[in-house]
Amino acid sequence: MRDIPSNDMNEIMKSLPGGLLRVVLDNELTIVFANDAFYELINFDNNKTAMIPENIVKTVYSTDIIYYTHQIAEQRKRKDDQLLLFYRVLLKNGELRWIMINGNKTEDIYQKHNKSYPIYLCMALDVTDHMMKYRKLEDEVDYHRTVSELSKELYFEYEIASDTITFASLFREVFGKESTISNFSRRLERTTLVYPADLPYVIKIYKSIMSGKKQLRCEFRMVTKDGEATWYVCYASIIFDENKTPYKVIGKLSAVYTRAQEVEEKPYKIQMDKLTDVYNKETAEQLITDTLLSQDPDTLSAILYCEVRNYKNINDIVRVVDGENILSTVANILKRSFRSTDIIGRMSLSEFVILMIGINSDKNAYRRAEDICREVNNLYSYNFNKNQVNISIGITFVKGSQDYSTSIANAKTALVMAKKDSSSSFEAFYPAKNN
Repeated sequence: MRDIPSNDMNEIMKSLPGGLLRVVLDNELTIVFANDAFYELINFDNNKTAMIPENIVKTVYSTDIIYYTHQIAEQRKRKDDQLLLFYRVLLKNGELRWIMINGNKTEDIYQKHNKSYPIYLCMALDVTDHMMKYRKLEDEVDYHRTVSELSKELYFEYEIASDTITFASLFREVFGKESTISNFSRRLERTTLVYPADLPYVIKIYKSIMSGKKQLRCEFRMVTKDGEATWYVCYASIIFDENKTPYKVIGKLSAVYTRAQEVEEKPYKIQMDKLTDVYNKETAEQLITDTLLSQDPDTLSAILYCEVRNYKNINDIVRVVDGENILSTVANILKRSFRSTDIIGRMSLSEFVILMIGINSDKNAYRRAEDICREVNNLYSYNFNKNQVNISIGITFVKGSQDYSTSIANAKTALVMAKKDSSSSFEAFYPAKNN
């Protein structure tokens, strides 16, 4: 390839729309090289008496230092070889100019304090007009946020890169939680803010919008700080940057009633069993009923109805020796054995029910039942205890929509069969299919 004469190269560089520079990806963005166009862009008088800035951070408007620092932190997380930075410089006439630095990683390395840093070849551009339009749009969003708060709607923004969702300040008043939630994608699976029966649906909706669904409208229940389950309609849209890359989801939650009969009813209240810290009977029945009635035709779920047996005589001994209550111990085994999206309830003195929502096959339920039987069998081994504590489990499977009473009756039928075994065991009930 023929080399370009230096004079021609200088003419090419002069014709570029912005400044050309090479920077080091350290905290300060050390400048290795910058042409005159860059110094003109930042309104710097490049003469012998002026101190040439040795890094980018010295050119950043003081108010933007925190914004600049956050961008550098996010830049280090990027898996590609790109560098993108926005900041303002204060011009001599008192005006502010937005600068965008965009570049690619080179093979060159910069040594500093016994550490190696990559060098990026970048272009610096004046993007003041673009950013002013963007800021105007943000101001409009702030305006709509204020209107939403006044109208009792919960506006929210989800930053995809940082996995952080921020709600309007009204959120804390309604739900008693901080309005900013970090690590949102992981915390969603175990949140108590969403009505448990609706949580699998909400997780499915979140995954769909992360997969590229641009807009959505959905309805689900949320649990207020008073334990009341209230219907909300959610509107959400993805926002794309100038590179058509999704970087934010904005939306709102509006409290509504979606069924005519619920207009006259009070919102349902979530209640826990005080001894075992699982749902009490009324709450468990309501959650399972709602989940089964709204289940998709292709979804397979399992109900496990459990009874703890032979525990009364030994329970007094356990309280003295271990300071425990056997039912609480068994409840803890159940909570460890199932997912946060599954529903666990205490139905009577020694009976528990579990709804495993959306399983791949019946083997999932069998493995869980087998593990629970093994753990309960290994709980206590007092030599003078003739009747070992054990657990009997009845299992039934539900595909698609089904009423609560039928499902529980089938599980209890399987429990009767399991109780014929004197040790911990489980049995499954399969409803007869019509020819």
